[in-house]
Amino acid sequence: MDSAILWIVGISGVLAITLFAIKGLLDQLPDIAESWHRAKRAFRDPDDPGDDGS
Repeated sequence: MDSAILWIVGISGVLAITLFAIKGLLDQLPDIAESWHRAKRAFRDPDDPGDDGS
């Protein structure tokens, strides 16, 4: 019985850490996409000082 409780607590801990890491990665996606689009624009027209979007 004690072993089952330890397994449940361990699995829930691993699950919580995994979800926390996934959330952190998903929170960074909009910034990564914005940087990617800025880089594509810079390569497409390097002579244009351009609009930085702000």
